[in-house]
Parts: sequence; structure tokens; C-alpha cells
Amino acid sequence: MFGLRESLSRPQHADGNPWDDGPLPDLTSGIMWTGTGLLGAAVLWLPGSDRSHVALALGMAAFAVGWGVFSLFLAARGRGMSVGSRALVTATTMPIVALSLWATGGATSFIQPVMIFTALFISYFFPPRLAWPLMALFVYTYATPLFYDDGAIEGGYPARLAMFALAVGGAMVAVQFLKGRLVRAESHQRAMAELDPLTGVCNRRAFDLALERAAAGREPYALILIDLDDFKRTNDEHGHPAGDALLQAVAMAAATVARQDDCVARIGGDEFALLAPGAGAAGVLRLLRDLRDSIEPAATYAAAMVPEDARTPDELVACADARLLAQKREVKRTHSVQA
Repeated sequence: MFGLRESLSRPQHADGNPWDDGPLPDLTSGIMWTGTGLLGAAVLWLPGSDRSHVALALGMAAFAVGWGVFSLFLAARGRGMSVGSRALVTATTMPIVALSLWATGGATSFIQPVMIFTALFISYFFPPRLAWPLMALFVYTYATPLFYDDGAIEGGYPARLAMFALAVGGAMVAVQFLKGRLVRAESHQRAMAELDPLTGVCNRRAFDLALERAAAGREPYALILIDLDDFKRTNDEHGHPAGDALLQAVAMAAATVARQDDCVARIGGDEFALLAPGAGAAGVLRLLRDLRDSIEPAATYAAAMVPEDARTPDELVACADARLLAQKREVKRTHSVQA
């Protein structure tokens, strides 16, 4: 249970998809399948339950429990599937649901009411482009007793199917609307928490998170620090609006140079950082060259790499900071000599 709590506390949206809810879908799926399997096996022995295919029904219950336990294991380990992979897995379970309906009575199956769990799962954990096709497949699964149960028509199953489709469709519209609002609100809050409001690039918090992710990977990564020269003089002589415009221009130039997976962040008043996962020495040289060509104001640059210069994020930042300080001292010494 401790592992499950820990996994649920980890950041979600690891793949950048705001509809990715981390380990929560696996936890929900695990509870849903395990509960259905255990209770389904138990109610087989209640009076009136269809036991004509009891062996197969118990096999389906065992599968449900096994899949539920596996899903709980994934949730505890935090190894959730991507949204696309989960949609594919959900689609492949539909024949199992149809077979379970047949094994427990078809049109009179006692598992029909619990199928609302699956409808809510699809509605909440998938974006509309995946949710609607999955829901259509789910309604078709519910309709399968019409193909083999001779008593389905006489028992009014077509009418129940129509109302079931209406119920799950209406529920999905409501849940999708609410989930959409939640996703938009979370995206806005994430932007407020991780973006620098002046320049639009990442702030120090987002930079630290990107550094943690880079360190957790197996690829080398590099850090480039950019410090504007005489920024205080710009503010003093031309005013803060001019200083703000300068910072915005530098941020835009750095973002233009950065690669798709790089992180550009403003980590101080006039200091920027470019974190480049997977960049080697040649890549760092190219980035430095492009930064110098793109950033018009005078600036000092320093770079450090893992594993060449450091082994941990703290060591990497310290190394780059030391080199930046040495560079700035050299610039000042050169200027004083020229004066």
C-alpha cells in the first residue's frame, strides 16, 4: 500500500499528454476488475443465477481477478501505459466482456449492471477521439446477446439496449465535459506554476524538474548558462520596460535555437539556462554557436556536460556556475586592461 501511495504522488502526464492520469487508471481498473471477478464468482451460487456454463463463468471470473491484480501491480509500480496503449488494451477486452455475458445468461446476465463501471472508465480516462469509438464498441458488446439468445427479443432486450446506449452516451457527454474543464484548468495551473510570466520560457521550478528527468535517464545531457552583460545598466539608462523587452528577446532567441526536447528556462534575473538531454560535445558546440549568433546583446556563456564534467545534477550546475563566473571575471579583466 505504501508503494501505491508513493506512485500516486508522482507527477502525472509523463508523456506530455494532459489526458494521461498516471497510475490512477491502473488503480481504477484493478479495483474494477478484481471486484467484478470476485463478486461475479460469488453470485453464481445465488438462487436464480444462470449456471449452465459455470466452468466458463468461473474461468472469466478468474481472468478478471488476475487482470485486476496485475493492474494494481502496475499502479503500485507507477508503470502505467500511455493513453493510446490503454485504449488498445481496453478494446481487446471487449470480446472477453461479450464472452462473460454469454457465460452468465446472455440477455439476462447479472453482470450487465456492473458494466456501467466500464462506461465511466472510458468516459473519464480517454480523450474524445478515443472515447467515442471505444464507447461504440462497448455498446456493440452489450448488444451481442441479440445474436445468440433466442429469448432476447421476447424479453425486450432491444429496448434495454437502446436505453443503455442513451444512458452511457449521456453519461459520457457529462463526464467528458467535466474532464475537459479539469484538463484545461490543470494545464492553466501548470503554465502558471512552471512558466516565467515575463518571457514565456520555463521558470526555475520547471528547470529543476527537467534536470531531474534528465538525470533519471541513461543518456548524457548538457547544461548551458547564459548571463547578460551589463543588464543593470540597461535598466538604469533605459528603464525597466527596455530591460523587460531585452529579456523577452533573449528568451525568444534561445527558444528558437533549442531542440524539441531541450528546456529553456529563466533561472535568475538576467540569467538563462538551456538544458539539452542527449547532447554531446559536438551538440553543445553547435548550440553555443547558434546562441551567440541569435542573441544580439552581449552575454557570457558557460557549458558543462554529464558525464564528462559531472555525474549529478548538483555537480553539473556547480561546474557550469564556476565556469560562468570565471568567464565573467575574464571579461571584466579584459575590459579593465583595454580601458
